[in-house]
Amino acid sequence: MAAMDAVSPPDDRVPVSVLTGFLGSGKTTLLNHILTQTHGKKIAVIENEFGAVGIDDELLKANTKMQSEDEIIEMMNGCICCTVRQDLVVVLQKLAKRVAAGELALDGIVIETTGMADPAPVAQTFFVEESVQKFARLDGIITLVDAKHVEQHLDEEKPEGAENEAVEQVAFADRLIVNKVDLVTDDDLARVEQRLRGINAFAPIVRSERSRVSVDQVLGIGAFDLTKTLEMDPAFLDTDAEHEHDDSVSSVSITTPGDVHMLLVNDWISDVLQNKGADIYRMKGVLSIAGAPEKFVYQAVHMIFDGEFEGAWAPGEARTNKLVFIGKRLDKAALEAAFAGCLDAPANRAKIDAVQRVKVMERQQNALLGAAQRDDVVAIRGILASGADPAFANAVGQTPLHIAALWANLKACEALVAAPGVNLDARNQLGGQTPLHMLASRYDKDVEKRAPCCAILLKAGCNPAVANDQGQVPRDFVDAAASPEAATLASMLEPGK
Repeated sequence: MAAMDAVSPPDDRVPVSVLTGFLGSGKTTLLNHILTQTHGKKIAVIENEFGAVGIDDELLKANTKMQSEDEIIEMMNGCICCTVRQDLVVVLQKLAKRVAAGELALDGIVIETTGMADPAPVAQTFFVEESVQKFARLDGIITLVDAKHVEQHLDEEKPEGAENEAVEQVAFADRLIVNKVDLVTDDDLARVEQRLRGINAFAPIVRSERSRVSVDQVLGIGAFDLTKTLEMDPAFLDTDAEHEHDDSVSSVSITTPGDVHMLLVNDWISDVLQNKGADIYRMKGVLSIAGAPEKFVYQAVHMIFDGEFEGAWAPGEARTNKLVFIGKRLDKAALEAAFAGCLDAPANRAKIDAVQRVKVMERQQNALLGAAQRDDVVAIRGILASGADPAFANAVGQTPLHIAALWANLKACEALVAAPGVNLDARNQLGGQTPLHMLASRYDKDVEKRAPCCAILLKAGCNPAVANDQGQVPRDFVDAAASPEAATLASMLEPGK
């Protein structure tokens, strides 16, 4: 614990609880219960109504008056997961300004979503909006479940391509409050809870009548603070129990001792998020990275990933990786096999060597792009001599020759066109432009260098008749009347000349 405290200073951002649940599950009743309890906390409530007229709003405001102005209510109309997500950002920024100005002190924020909302975009707001990240942190997603009616919502047939909101709300939950337990039998309740665990095996279940639960079950639960959660419950990411799984949505855990290689696990997570991100509602876990004294703790909501090193491994503590996936069509065996391929182990040595070579090559190639922009011919020749590929392109398809031509760097162009393997007419992803297009696009910049650079490219074999995606040839970019240098460049670029 001492090591953990030394590494991870207290997080003084305002904790945010997202309260979700299908229509009629008891969310507003729970909020009213919180507002009328004597808990001494100053809470901002962000209420979301699906429709222009807010009925719950008046109920909440009435109870807020009993709390000595400690609570602030902000209203938004529409579905918080789509049309008004930006409104949520605006509301949070407004609260942040009041707190920063000393006008307001907050112990927490509760966001109540409409019953039709998918909680994922709400959660993602706290990872992708920088201003929100600085002010507030996601503390947990609490899903209310109507014990009497939840099964029919989970079983509801949706049109092709539409998501079952009730299933998603259960899948995303950090805590499940099974409400209205007084309306069902013990057997019904056991069946409902088994069904819920089949979708989300990792969210603790709290039973309630009339939404009456302790405030501590909703506020400050630290569910999105995996380090804190694991301190309180070391077995949080373990699951040995078998549950009946929903046909489409389930939860999977992986526990693997040993260290993972950072490059391998980075590539694997990137692949999972890119190819399965739409199907994975939540990912969270703790990784033991080879050579790192600290635990790597991460969260992901769909394709939004957030992770950092938090807290040292204690002396004698077994370095073990614990991962949780909640989503659709999860293949546990495939996930386990793929993760095993990330271990820093002799069996993966060939993969580790290969990915390290790739990273070295990527650094070389990026250095080549930089040298082309600087017109550093000494560096270009050295990098090419070390084996760098002159045809390498960056994320938008720009090769070193594109870069050198764009800046009319004469020495760089001379060195690159002479390199074995260079692609003189490579088309980038910025509209299919060739190096000649890039040269012509800035015909009015460094005008004295454009024609000499063009001569180098044409002599090497660059083809001025190659068109871009819009059917334009390099000559089309140049206004010959702009200057004598532009006229010379335009004449040189005439196709067939």
